[in-house]
Amino acid sequence: MNSNIAIVTIGQAPRKDMADDILQLKKAGLHVTEFGVLDLLSSSEIATLAPSIQDLDVLVTLLANGKQVKLSKKKLLPFIQKRINDLTEHTWILFMCTGDFTNALVGKNLLLPDRLLTHLVYGIHADLKLGLIGPEPEQLVSIADKWHKAKFDFTYAASSPYHYNEQHLLGKAKKLQQQGADILILDCMGYSTTMKNAIKKELSIPIMVPREAVFSILTTIN
Repeated sequence: MNSNIAIVTIGQAPRKDMADDILQLKKAGLHVTEFGVLDLLSSSEIATLAPSIQDLDVLVTLLANGKQVKLSKKKLLPFIQKRINDLTEHTWILFMCTGDFTNALVGKNLLLPDRLLTHLVYGIHADLKLGLIGPEPEQLVSIADKWHKAKFDFTYAASSPYHYNEQHLLGKAKKLQQQGADILILDCMGYSTTMKNAIKKELSIPIMVPREAVFSILTTIN
């Protein structure tokens, strides 16, 4: 019997921007169901999860209406853990966020992209200089902490996949390449293979898209 997979976004499900990728997982024979951490919360409740000026760990995601929202990781953590606790009957729970949650969330069947990706990149080569692109400038501190712990040197730029502009993303990618990046990582589950393909012809370094990498791993452990 194929694995029963829960895909959990920190926003609201279903994620329309991931529909094609989810369909491919289903065509590969996986039994996939989407869940959102914010699904059961009202607009006013979601508003209380917005980051304060003091928040150094900011998360970015989508609501069902397509609107981008910023959330405080600290405030959201209890809601994430509760969602995970409610899904323990699934074979795997794939948490759809590349933020650093390795020591913040628990679950034997929990798959964390930050853990998968840092180990994957380390396995490719331990001395790579990374070019990292995340959604927002204020995410630099949390992204830096994650990759510093993995012992990588990197440069960072911001270009949101939720306000996607090909030329803006390409400009940021070219700048990181000029700064000596050996590989470009679009460090958010919101970036797609389509976005990667739109800019890769203009670059001479490889590009990694977490959603693409994690979904590929997911099909191998089915």
